[in-house]
Amino acid sequence: MLGALLGLINPLSRIAEKIADVKVEQARAATDHERIRAEERVKTLEARRAVMVAESGSRLNGLMRAGFALPFVIYNAKLVLWDKVLGWGTTDGLSAELFQVEMACIGFYFLYEVAARIRR
Repeated sequence: MLGALLGLINPLSRIAEKIADVKVEQARAATDHERIRAEERVKTLEARRAVMVAESGSRLNGLMRAGFALPFVIYNAKLVLWDKVLGWGTTDGLSAELFQVEMACIGFYFLYEVAARIRR
């Protein structure tokens, strides 16, 4: 279970595991056809990993993530500070779909930090 969650946080580790598994398959391949198929899968996975590494350093990628998170930060700040702490208002609840998006954003930021600490 923990491995699956960490795989969601760090998809590069999942791809690295898949590459290792496919290389083992390639070494165990009995026919040339199986070896070629495994080699193609390794190249595909390595290309995917290269794209993810290149994308992770992109400033635009960070801005997009922040753009998705910002509305939920504002919503929660208003909900907690204005509505609950000060008692000055009421805020409508989120729809089920928006709540799932919010949980994904919040989960990403908290789980990413936990995974980074575990890696250190």
